[in-house]
Amino acid sequence: MWRSWVYVDEHHSNDAEWFCKVDYDTFFFPDNFKYYVRDVKDWDPVGDYHYFGHVIEHRKRKDAPMVVGASACWSQKTLKDIAQVYRNMPKGSTKGERGKCEDRAHATEEVTTSQCLREHLNIEPEAARDDQMREYITIDKYPLVLTWNRTEQGEWWYWKGKPKDAGQMEDTIARRPIGIHKYKKPEEILTLWEEFYGPSGNEALEMVGRGRHGVVAKRFVEQVRKAMGIDP
Repeated sequence: MWRSWVYVDEHHSNDAEWFCKVDYDTFFFPDNFKYYVRDVKDWDPVGDYHYFGHVIEHRKRKDAPMVVGASACWSQKTLKDIAQVYRNMPKGSTKGERGKCEDRAHATEEVTTSQCLREHLNIEPEAARDDQMREYITIDKYPLVLTWNRTEQGEWWYWKGKPKDAGQMEDTIARRPIGIHKYKKPEEILTLWEEFYGPSGNEALEMVGRGRHGVVAKRFVEQVRKAMGIDP
């Protein structure tokens, strides 16, 4: 993966202000991404370092915390400087993770990214949450995430390291989501497009209410569509 970033730096680093690595099974909302970096944060992508997404902190190693791979984003400045780090990155161990910024076989991309950013640029991952502490990026299908109850389920790995006031259940996901994860089939991605961007009352939207956790899921989709201006 790091070689891809070097290529982007050499050929496209001046074509955009922000860059994201999005997993193939993530439904990405470009308009909500722009809303977050411009309207919510008002960040300077050219002059400031930013590396953000859904941050996890449950790993008991030097590599924690880190941004999960569903949607990991950074500013132009971060891209340009980390690309130089990658060009000079040494060959590493063949025996597994060692908590170092190194080029090695079978490396976990998210781990290497967080280690290199921290070790060489002093950049820590920033959790993308709204003012109600709801996540902008999910790590599972949204109907399921909307049922995650920290109070009743306890501190399983998803919740470890998250603020005590982090949103849970219907308040787990922001109403202007950036990425919704774990939709591996092409038809699922197309269905999500209809759910969030299709005409009001379309069949895909109606089917949401008939599925598992349907009432909660449909209410969420309707709120997202209204927040994005799809529905009045």
